[in-house]
Amino acid sequence: MKYEVDRKRRVIKVVPEREEDLYFIYLLIDMGDVVRGWTVREYKPLGAKEGERMKMYLGIRVEALEYHKFRGSLRVRGTVVEAQEGIEGVKGRRHTFELAVGREVEIEKAEERPLEVVEEVLNMARNSLPRILLVSIDDEEAAFAYITALGVEVLHTVYNNAERGGGNSLLHNYLVYVGKVVEELKRRLDPDKVVVAGPHIVVEQASVYIKGDRVSQSSGGLAGVYEFVRRGLYDEFKKEMGVVAYERLMRLLATERELAALGLEEVKEAAASGRVDILLVLDSYLKERPGEVWSVLYEVYKSRGRIYIVREDTEIGAGLRALGGIASILRW
Repeated sequence: MKYEVDRKRRVIKVVPEREEDLYFIYLLIDMGDVVRGWTVREYKPLGAKEGERMKMYLGIRVEALEYHKFRGSLRVRGTVVEAQEGIEGVKGRRHTFELAVGREVEIEKAEERPLEVVEEVLNMARNSLPRILLVSIDDEEAAFAYITALGVEVLHTVYNNAERGGGNSLLHNYLVYVGKVVEELKRRLDPDKVVVAGPHIVVEQASVYIKGDRVSQSSGGLAGVYEFVRRGLYDEFKKEMGVVAYERLMRLLATERELAALGLEEVKEAAASGRVDILLVLDSYLKERPGEVWSVLYEVYKSRGRIYIVREDTEIGAGLRALGGIASILRW
């Protein structure tokens, strides 16, 4: 993601470069912010009999957000508070911005939001992990998964319907088809790398048809996706997504409860005294109670604590919700 921060005007200019950047923009926009950008809407000049679709520059005060992970879309709804010169009769009306990859948008933050923490959220996007197209394959099934900083999405499964013992030509046909699916997914997703994982023999055979990193493991297909996720190769992703921190938190709850804070009140008290080493907060909880959560984030940022914003639709997200939506590991 490309971005610039104008601290004096409290304005952030952002250009999302990949679909997951839209998620981080969703995190930092709050109700009451002003969002500006080029958009298209129906416009009927005074005296005109009919309206027409026109490109114009507008600013809206945010009233609602709609983010869809798997569609890669972010809609921002609100009331028009600014319009370019020459556009009359638009202010005060409702409008929806459809944020898209490659399209610049300007966000003016409310006074109470600490810009330092806003920049931390933007850095999470800038430093997001490489996007991997995983091809988990054996001689019966190939499963395709997309792994990003947002998690693991199983995209598609292909089965080898050839009869066993049919010879190398039938395996060839299967692998050729899998290779075509990979090329199509590469065009659509533009991953940073392709990884082929599965039993060693099949992976070696598949490497003739699919170019990418090779990983030998006991299973392919859908089971192989889950094996890949559980193995050490996924550790860096688990660390960045907060899984390692969450697992440490759960161990502390069982052995040293005094080194953990659960729920907003406990976490606020710990953050105010600089005790928070690691903070885990649900993305949905940030949206539910933005004022209180942003103030906690700022306190943790000032004391150089690590912040993880956890997606609710993940395995650890469900666990964090059960703990109150926000929790922390303490220094002492």
